[in-house]
Amino acid sequence: MSPFLTLARIALLCLSLCCSVHAAGTLDIIQQQPHRLTELQYQITDVSLSANELVADPALFHNFTALTPQQNTLRITAQQAVWLLAKIKNPYPEPWDAVLSYHFLAVDKVSFYKVATDIPSVQFLGRSGSAFPFSERPLPLYSFSQPLRFDIAEQTSVLIKLEDAAMIGTELSISSLAPLLEASQQQLQQDSMINGALLLLVLLALCRGVQQHQPALYALAGFYLAFLLVLITLNGQAFSRLWPLHPEMNAVFIYISVGASLACLSLFARFSLLRQSSGYGLWLNSGSFLLALLLLFSPLFASGPMKLKLLFICMTLVLSITLLQALFISLTTQVRYTPRFSLLAVAATLQLLLLQLSYMANFVQWLNTSLLFVLTISTFLLLHIPKARLQFARRDL
Repeated sequence: MSPFLTLARIALLCLSLCCSVHAAGTLDIIQQQPHRLTELQYQITDVSLSANELVADPALFHNFTALTPQQNTLRITAQQAVWLLAKIKNPYPEPWDAVLSYHFLAVDKVSFYKVATDIPSVQFLGRSGSAFPFSERPLPLYSFSQPLRFDIAEQTSVLIKLEDAAMIGTELSISSLAPLLEASQQQLQQDSMINGALLLLVLLALCRGVQQHQPALYALAGFYLAFLLVLITLNGQAFSRLWPLHPEMNAVFIYISVGASLACLSLFARFSLLRQSSGYGLWLNSGSFLLALLLLFSPLFASGPMKLKLLFICMTLVLSITLLQALFISLTTQVRYTPRFSLLAVAATLQLLLLQLSYMANFVQWLNTSLLFVLTISTFLLLHIPKARLQFARRDL
């Protein structure tokens, strides 16, 4: 029996044991997982409108509309605010210390209010958001959480005001503190696995670049490093550990890191797939690189909505151009090992696409698993990069 098959069987055995232990633990806590609130109502108003003014005006307070499942995110401007109205009831035959959590980590400001409909008035509970220092949060969690106290069979309405200059999410969940901490720990473990995989890819790409004399791998290492910065900015780890007292860095660093990752991806495609190409291929690659630089420096000249539009435009164009060029060169070039560089470019493109999807869908679990799978494929491809320099025939793309 070959050593490879032996290692594969050992890995499968360990994986099955881990899955069985995880399944046994999941059965015990499945009823305690944070519950996502689905029957939410919302409306968009002027940002200057206060909660008391909203509740005191019957026309405004009855102007809420039901939030559809397709409205995971809403686009607004700096002059607008989104109000979410949630009705929550204590399901336990005893007083309940609950925690209401808002999971869109890029929002600027989140304010929580408890509504007394019989007066009518509101009670301010607390505020949070990426525009405030991390130390001001009531709970040291990446999500924006607010503790609530429910009496027996109590039902109350909670009003949440969301302020941002570009886009906000609409996901709310409620649970007890212990399940919320456990879910937060599980998410932290998944994020740490992906972060560790990216750091290993950075080191592996640098080592392979030195060993195999491939300049393209230095650009690929820069892409993985910038991609890691994008990830830790989106999941809140950079805010809590790198600049907890400087919340203004959150709105700036995401565009810088995404622009840097797109620039490194364009350089990788140029050094590996377009070394001796001419014509439209080089022009398209140069355009992609300039777009990435435009996004990289966008915090210096662009407003919130403009930066968001520029982010989506640059990501769409740069990823599309890189993906199409990689597939075209892989299918039309007969040089040995070209498909491996093409697959690396495709894998890097898929990583950014999966990250964007998980950002829009509030880090859905299967997207994180897919991202880890793509990183594993990238590692396998890096281990099989040839030492000889690639010589590509000149062609117009």
